[in-house]
Amino acid sequence: MSTLTYRRTIAERKTLQHADADAQASAVLGLGLIALGIGLAVVALLGPLVTGVIEYHVTETLRNQTIGLDAVSLLIVAPLSLVAALLVFRRHVAGPALALGIGAYTSYMLVQYVLGPEYLRLPGNNELLFPLYLALFALGWIVVLAAWNALDTERVPHSRRRDRRIGRVVLPILAFLAFSRYLPALVDWMSSSPEDGGYRAGPTFAWAIAMLDLGVFLPATVAACVGLVRAKPWAHRALYLVVGWFGLVGPAVAAMAMTMYINDDPNASGVAASFMTALGVAFTVLAAFLYRPLFAARRHTSTTNGGPR
Repeated sequence: MSTLTYRRTIAERKTLQHADADAQASAVLGLGLIALGIGLAVVALLGPLVTGVIEYHVTETLRNQTIGLDAVSLLIVAPLSLVAALLVFRRHVAGPALALGIGAYTSYMLVQYVLGPEYLRLPGNNELLFPLYLALFALGWIVVLAAWNALDTERVPHSRRRDRRIGRVVLPILAFLAFSRYLPALVDWMSSSPEDGGYRAGPTFAWAIAMLDLGVFLPATVAACVGLVRAKPWAHRALYLVVGWFGLVGPAVAAMAMTMYINDDPNASGVAASFMTALGVAFTVLAAFLYRPLFAARRHTSTTNGGPR
């Protein structure tokens, strides 16, 4: 065997090994997304949105919010998880990109299901679902890590001009609108006698959400913006994670506010519901703008290679 033939054989073996590893990683990510979709649907179906088998240890205000949240999880996130799984199995670049936001959304919401209720003060039985909550929380971050590794950024269409515009203008403005509401809220919450009705209806929920928003996703958003502006190799992975999360959480928060308003919750506000809805629409539009080129790029690649894969 010549040296050249030997090198080709080694290269072919490495290519096959990489292909097998990619196939295994795709299988894990796809199955994880399917499990997330089913798990989120089960949580929503058992909760007050549908059957009411599970009652949360929360006030009426938080119950209304849970109904809105479960509606988004059941009607949007769970089906999207199954779509993302199909895309992953088909090796479509949009699969891992969607999975980043889905996994982050799941873990973010499951923290609230566990830490938010007031178990000893209010009636309920949601502690019965703790094993499911724990499994979905862990699986959410596993999906994020798997999707982060699986996303091939070389296949992601982008331009420096668009990246700078998103990193310097669009995402900072929307993030400011989303997170700046904590400035007056924290002044009230940290006082000796808080007056915010929403906070008083569920202080443990409020603090859990504030920790996640300000301690996890605000820094992640800043990192994504800095990475885009400086053209870091990991920037697009961070961008899809953050915008995917915003694109799902935004509509969920809007649904929570609208449910409160429709059910005449004493802590509801038409102005707040309208603002949250507008913000949710804005984040959905940004997510659609960001993800749409992934599908166009796939179609273009398939055509130039002689047909669909």
